[in-house]
Amino acid sequence: MCKCSFVRVAWLAGALLALAQAQQYNVNEPSGDVQFDSARGSDVSLIFDYSEIVVNPGEQFNLDCGVNGESRYCIWESEGGRILQVEDVYSNVYDGISKPANTVGNECGIVINSANIEHHGHWTCKVFVVGDSLVGKKNVIVTVRPTSPVLEIDNQRILSVTSTEKTAIKCSVAAARPAVSMRWFLGERDITVSAETEETPADKGGIYKSISTLRRMFEPGDNGKLLICSITHKTLMVPENASVPLNVVFKPDAKPLTTFYQISPGSDYEVRFNFSANPEPIKQEWRFGDSFDNPDTTLPIPAIEGRYTTGIEDLGNGLYTAKLLISAFMEEDANKEYILFVENDLGETQYKIKLSMNEAPADGVSDSSNHDKIPPSELSVSEGIVFDDETKSNTLSGGAVAGIIIVILVIIIALIAAAYTRYRQMFCFAPVTSPDLEEGRDDKEEHDTESARGTAPTHTATIKSRLGQLTQVFRKPKKEQDTKLEDNEKKSLTKDMSTKGSPRNEHNPDEKEVVYAELDLGKGEGDKKAEVKTDDKTEYAQIVGTLTDNREEEKKE
Repeated sequence: MCKCSFVRVAWLAGALLALAQAQQYNVNEPSGDVQFDSARGSDVSLIFDYSEIVVNPGEQFNLDCGVNGESRYCIWESEGGRILQVEDVYSNVYDGISKPANTVGNECGIVINSANIEHHGHWTCKVFVVGDSLVGKKNVIVTVRPTSPVLEIDNQRILSVTSTEKTAIKCSVAAARPAVSMRWFLGERDITVSAETEETPADKGGIYKSISTLRRMFEPGDNGKLLICSITHKTLMVPENASVPLNVVFKPDAKPLTTFYQISPGSDYEVRFNFSANPEPIKQEWRFGDSFDNPDTTLPIPAIEGRYTTGIEDLGNGLYTAKLLISAFMEEDANKEYILFVENDLGETQYKIKLSMNEAPADGVSDSSNHDKIPPSELSVSEGIVFDDETKSNTLSGGAVAGIIIVILVIIIALIAAAYTRYRQMFCFAPVTSPDLEEGRDDKEEHDTESARGTAPTHTATIKSRLGQLTQVFRKPKKEQDTKLEDNEKKSLTKDMSTKGSPRNEHNPDEKEVVYAELDLGKGEGDKKAEVKTDDKTEYAQIVGTLTDNREEEKKE
């Protein structure tokens, strides 16, 4: 401890000595090793924000520049070589340039009241201090409104694409400062992810040419939609667009097997089947027979032959409805299989159709694929219900699955609750087996012997005794067992009193003696004595501890 204290005192003395020597240094009398100007210049620093400024022509912008410490004067120099002395600016020497409203930390700042093309480029703030100068540069971009976007396609009125081929479309902006942001839309859907944009400097003045190329394979459902190239820029209040409608050409679209149900026999039933094709079909006809592979009847569209009438309806935008009217529908008509054959310049497609007089299956799903983009008024089928056989599903709905899960959870919770209740009943209210009277008697004899010898039980024994009594409170032994135990305790007490030479031993043994015992476990056992009152041949005793038969111990003594 002494050595440590000595080291601390020595260290503290050395620190105080060094501090005293430092305070004796006088900057007004520098030594030969200290350069006064350099020390003073190192305390001066520049306050400057290097981020670029984007400003529209005619807008005001600030050129902020400040200094920490003393400075002599400062200037601003434009990229074109023009020099502005800040003191002259504050004296209103230059037109269109003024002093900023706040000069705290902005001692060299200036304000350009109206931006123009001459203000575009890098501006340099120079602060002259003793023996040195501090420099900060800021890029000022004076915007140039972009030219209108142009879609580079052969036909400006419509864009024709093939559904099976990937098509590349370009959109360009000739000039803008800074470069524009370009996006693509198909109708209201953003498809910019399929495009790449390239920005090329058009000159040294920061003007850019932007070209965005969209590469995409269009689907039959895109036919008739509007393809939009949209640009945004700081000079534009709203985006500027270039658009063109799409003409997607494709062979007749494929569909799965379709079944029409609930056809009433004897009725005039009209099959209305919807499909799409672009360009328009050059050949369409109905074919039917005993099987799809070998149809024996062919009906052109339009035509009338016997009980059959065919036709086609153009819904526009490449959508069509083929019709087959069967007069006095019979069972033999339901046993046939039908094919709608459609061909255009890009290919041909065969649509397989079945007719049924049976009820629609409960798990069937309506042929929604057969009615894409068809007006609701065109979806009705005379007396029949249309189902797509390949879209049938035997799976349960989401609601049914959720209901099953909830029922299982309820059952599990009920089983857990029942098990817990059973466990609590067995733990708290299980019947107590009849105690062995002989074992209880032996225990009593031991305790009675200890009491007779005047030894006091330990604190642990007292706690055990109390816990035993508390446990007995929650037990519900049978009445017969309680009676037997009480009789045994009475007999034990009677024998104890007779052994000790009580005057009651001289009484007639035929006379009944009753002993009332009161247990006082709360008081010390060693400080209490048994008090016996003789009145009307009844004994009252206050017993400390537990009384047992101690005849064996007395005999030994």
